[in-house]
Amino acid sequence: MLAGVINQGGLLRDFRLSLAGFIILLLVVGGVYILAMVSNGQLTISSNNQDWASFGAYFGGVLAPAAALLAGYLVYKSFKSNTYQQKLLVIREALGRLDQQLERNLDLPFNNGCFGEEYRGLPLRKVIYAVSNKELEPNQVFNDALLSLLHNISILSYSISVYLNLLEKFPTDETDTNWLKNLEHHYWIEKYSPVCRRMKGIVGKDAMEQKIKKHQLESFRVIFNGGYDL
Repeated sequence: MLAGVINQGGLLRDFRLSLAGFIILLLVVGGVYILAMVSNGQLTISSNNQDWASFGAYFGGVLAPAAALLAGYLVYKSFKSNTYQQKLLVIREALGRLDQQLERNLDLPFNNGCFGEEYRGLPLRKVIYAVSNKELEPNQVFNDALLSLLHNISILSYSISVYLNLLEKFPTDETDTNWLKNLEHHYWIEKYSPVCRRMKGIVGKDAMEQKIKKHQLESFRVIFNGGYDL
């Protein structure tokens, strides 16, 4: 919806500029015709149908191609903006599904008995916080599970990074559209930054470097503000 608002604003600006250019062309063409009449000594409005036919043919011959070009340009701009917008919507829907899956993974019951029966069945998120707060000693089984989850999150973060770059390049004449990118980025930081920081702190930098590709680590740091120093 927000992208649609920006899209309409950019198209409206293009329409106003194109209309202004067409009006200027109309005035120039009319001025040239009037000057030609004056130079020929025709200072009165003609009652001859042939003169009016010539007048109409002149204006039509000059303005019709310009109007056709203007219409084609506006159709092209509209098609380009709509195509870009649809691309953004498809990507955002895919990110939304990944967002829901990540939420489910963090809320899944932790059924491994490596921390004893007291923590069996608790949401994974609570176990992560318990280990991060030194209430539990981490172990290799738990770290391996977190590394797999962090790998998936890093893939998601790279996809988010691509989406944010597309938002920044949205085809519009507006100069203040970065607010949409910043709003989207703020959503991901607020939602996942705390738990991502804790998971990263549990498994450690070396383990993440061995498991996750460098460009994914960079996107993890940027998108989730994970504090990961490369």
